[in-house]
Amino acid sequence: MSGPARFDLSRDDADAARRAAAAALDRGELVVVPTETLYGLAGRADLPAARQRLDALKGNRTTPYSVAVASPGTLSEWLLPPFRTARRIAARWWPGPVTQLLPDHAGELVGVRVPGHAWTRALLETVGAPVLLPSANRSGQPAPRSLDELAPDVAAAAAVLVDGGRCALGEASTVVEPRLACLRVVREGVVTRDDLRRHAEPLVLLVCTGNTCRSPMAESLLRRALAKAAADDASLLLPRVLSAGMHAEDGEPPSPEAVEVLGQMGLDLSDHSTRSLRDDELRRADVVFGMGRSHVLAVEERLTGLAREDRPEVALFDPEGHDVDDPFGSDVARYLSVARMLERLAARRAEQLLAPRRPVP
Repeated sequence: MSGPARFDLSRDDADAARRAAAAALDRGELVVVPTETLYGLAGRADLPAARQRLDALKGNRTTPYSVAVASPGTLSEWLLPPFRTARRIAARWWPGPVTQLLPDHAGELVGVRVPGHAWTRALLETVGAPVLLPSANRSGQPAPRSLDELAPDVAAAAAVLVDGGRCALGEASTVVEPRLACLRVVREGVVTRDDLRRHAEPLVLLVCTGNTCRSPMAESLLRRALAKAAADDASLLLPRVLSAGMHAEDGEPPSPEAVEVLGQMGLDLSDHSTRSLRDDELRRADVVFGMGRSHVLAVEERLTGLAREDRPEVALFDPEGHDVDDPFGSDVARYLSVARMLERLAARRAEQLLAPRRPVP
């Protein structure tokens, strides 16, 4: 029995290699291909024979195989519409070394990647179907950075071997699950948590009228609630939380009563300065919570003209759809009552913001 066909992209015809690899994939066979991170073992996702061959080689797995596509535009047929966090990651790192865990129409997470290697993307485009693309190694063994590092039994399981030289990055892709307003970093690889924070950090905005009491209290309380909800999961990258006022002037202090009651609750609001709601932050936000219906309506009006996919989720801070009363001008007891209510609402919203796939009502 003859061994696999082998192509070296540095000297062989790249189109001939692509045609041979595509034909093998269409037969349900496996192909070893280069990526910018590590070598991958490709098999068509829609052909049971390919999956059986992968299972026989990779052994028992606790996670599903990642899927490679030529471009993000092919995803809409079989995945739910992605959160804005996922779209930011795709815009920054696709094609490239990030695998995103995205939900399909059955609610199951699928690892998806657009490889940064141009020849492999051309192959995927030729095949025209999602391709399973785990690393080209047995589970628990090192993944190859060059074809010379490919284990003999893995090579023997493939119909075609494509040598693209040493992988440019030589490190595994980062695996991240984008959620509504956080990121779960499943595996830190080429792209670090700091990279994700700089370029894809989720943003939650809390909006009231003057930004002196309700929204800054909610901001502090939501930050604490998020930290508490995520305390047992170090993989979560929490959102940035900011507050602003529809009619606020920048640089004013918070109301003294708000400072006092949050102090009683263990939070320091004394350094807060009022901020006017900025259009750039509004368009950058993943979620915007209004303290009252008037704030929600005003925010939605300012978003008029943007495509739906370019808009943040906009909702009342109270999941039950009630306004949070404005305590401005009231006594400390009234402020404390409002703060306690905001604390309860923050706990509920924190759970929703961190949930895998739970839309804000």
